[in-house]
Amino acid sequence: MTNVYDEQDYPYAVRHWTHPTQLGALSRLMGRAAAPFEDCRVLEIGAGDGVNLASMAIGAPRAQFVGVDLSERAVAAGRELIAAAGVANVRLECVDLRNFEAEPQSFDYIVAHGVYAWAPKDVQEALMALCGRLLSPRGVAMISYNALPGCRLRQGVRDMLLSAVAGIEEPERKIAAARAAAAFHAEQWSASDNAFRKALELEARDFLGRPDGLIFHDELGEIYDPQLFSDVVAKARAQGLDYLCDNDPSLVEHALFESELWSKALPLTGGDQIAYEQTLDFVETRFFRRSLFCRAGAPLERRFSPERLAGLYLEAPLEPFIDASVAEGEFAFKTARQGEVSTRDPAFGAAMRRLGEAYPRALAIDEIAAEAPARAALLRLYVGNMARLATEPFPVGRDCGDKPFANPLARAQARLGLGSVTSYRHSQVQLEGDDTRRFLDLLDGTRSVDELVRAMSESASARDDTGKLVDAALRTFALWGLTRAPG
Repeated sequence: MTNVYDEQDYPYAVRHWTHPTQLGALSRLMGRAAAPFEDCRVLEIGAGDGVNLASMAIGAPRAQFVGVDLSERAVAAGRELIAAAGVANVRLECVDLRNFEAEPQSFDYIVAHGVYAWAPKDVQEALMALCGRLLSPRGVAMISYNALPGCRLRQGVRDMLLSAVAGIEEPERKIAAARAAAAFHAEQWSASDNAFRKALELEARDFLGRPDGLIFHDELGEIYDPQLFSDVVAKARAQGLDYLCDNDPSLVEHALFESELWSKALPLTGGDQIAYEQTLDFVETRFFRRSLFCRAGAPLERRFSPERLAGLYLEAPLEPFIDASVAEGEFAFKTARQGEVSTRDPAFGAAMRRLGEAYPRALAIDEIAAEAPARAALLRLYVGNMARLATEPFPVGRDCGDKPFANPLARAQARLGLGSVTSYRHSQVQLEGDDTRRFLDLLDGTRSVDELVRAMSESASARDDTGKLVDAALRTFALWGLTRAPG
């Protein structure tokens, strides 16, 4: 079995928002129980080389992870990586999802990213039916798709690209022709004051920043079928599923907190959440959704309740903002994206300080915020995309112990010479240089820091300050979540 994904590699990656601890946290925010990560069952449709699943599996040895994909090459590469990392609880299958068999209700989490809107109608139907058949009573299925109306604009750029590559079959030439056409048209559109042309220009320039594999498979693919959110929900309901929420912090905010737009839209929506979110898509010209579904029949409580944060964890890279402009009695912090968040509430300020001091370790919300106002403020960090919410913390911290132990998957990736490796935080980390990759591979828990310094001192590129470099690298690796915290 060969297909277009064997002709040109797709840029498979770890995606933090697919992790069961995050999906489970969103389920609990909406008033539903969630399967615990430690012994859950996960299915990823369109798993590619399985790196996303393998990253999850490292943190839950008793859980089971299954990935299906059509690409023989991707599955073979994934099996090699999984074997090299010693991950025993992941299984990859090269199979059409229409032919995949499993026991009914046998998966607690189902992830289908980048499949639904790029597949024929019968495959879309099969994917939704698979979720309806295989999702467990407390399960969550995540299906991503190109959304309307935003993708109407993207369709205009796609039409131009397909015209430019007509008759070209070889992937590299096809990608080069598409890039040249996008650059040309972006330049022409930039000279116009026409709002539509300006929007096309921005879309074309965004296209130019995407990886070749994404361009070839997503933008130049044979099938491009953006969806109305309400249509996807209707198809899910036909398979015994209910819409839970979207795996996008800004949309979670609209589900949990009643906004001014909610009130203004009441004549159009009648207070129905699905109608409201469809209206919201039209208002915001949404391009993409990552919709979560659960089995129908379970009660959903979308409006925020502080009690539902009990047992959840939050991580946030917050740094105290010390400046003359910070007023007395104000607590101000920098966020990871150079934003700023401030408050005069001492309880919220103290919680943010503790989060910043602990990062990258997540803290239990129960421990840092006892009162409802502080809890609501912490959730605002999440919906503002300044923090991650989870059902349990990752095993990371600022200290990597006497004998540092790095993520086995990351060490295997380093041995294979890959520049991008996987952290315990279910994220990608870019490594530069052979020495950096070699050093990471040495962190197998058998060497003390002094032994690591001696090992690196034997390198041809060793320097007099190798000890300082090792200490600095260990601190950096710990902050990135590449090493396991002691204990």
